[in-house]
Amino acid sequence: MKLKNLFFLVLFSVLATSCVFTEEINVNRNGSGNYSFKIDMSEMMKSMGELSPKDSLATPEKLDTIIYFKDILEERKDSIKQLTKEEQELLYSLEEFKIRMNMDEETNKMIMDFNLDFENLQELADMEKKVSKIQALNDKKQEESIPSKADVTYEMNGNTFHRKVTLKKLSEEEEKVFNNSIEQSSSFLEGSLYKVIYHFENEIKKVSFEGAQISPNKRTLTIEIPMDSVLKNPRLLDFEVLLK
Repeated sequence: MKLKNLFFLVLFSVLATSCVFTEEINVNRNGSGNYSFKIDMSEMMKSMGELSPKDSLATPEKLDTIIYFKDILEERKDSIKQLTKEEQELLYSLEEFKIRMNMDEETNKMIMDFNLDFENLQELADMEKKVSKIQALNDKKQEESIPSKADVTYEMNGNTFHRKVTLKKLSEEEEKVFNNSIEQSSSFLEGSLYKVIYHFENEIKKVSFEGAQISPNKRTLTIEIPMDSVLKNPRLLDFEVLLK
């Protein structure tokens, strides 16, 4: 199986079982940094292992590699040409993305990491929407993706970092598609977790999100929330971080 085909197979398999989604950002004082969106599918690996017939002679498969998104864009350039100009620009804005696949059958480990170095926080606007477009590249029918209920942006004003969530007005048809998707994925969503981990160079003085965990050195915050709660009410993750 080609590596890129394995990548898409894993991406679609996410919907079959509960996962841990981790949004991790390292923010430098000048506003540059690194963005990482990890999908931990280890629970899926464990379930697959329990269902598959055991072969004591087989060597457990291991995979640790990096896929460059610009290679995927090149491979599917003909399909991309069929998209609107706006959609093409959106996809090519992700050209520098790296996707790390880390799988180990022996330890039931499977993690996909979407990774991007950025020069300023504005580059991270609507990152969820951008990453979701990857799925469309492998869909020959080019079906519409599930509409998002919110836009997420990141701002740094002085010593205040803001994860800003702006709700969008969905059309009646988009609202119907969204609600149907939530209903069909209810069992998956109920067992899934969304984690936010942010690292700063300056110490953290205060976080507006109640229950946020701050590391002993006061430079890292962690937030954990059920995935279904985030999808139903995205503004739960609208918060500010006051730095020293």
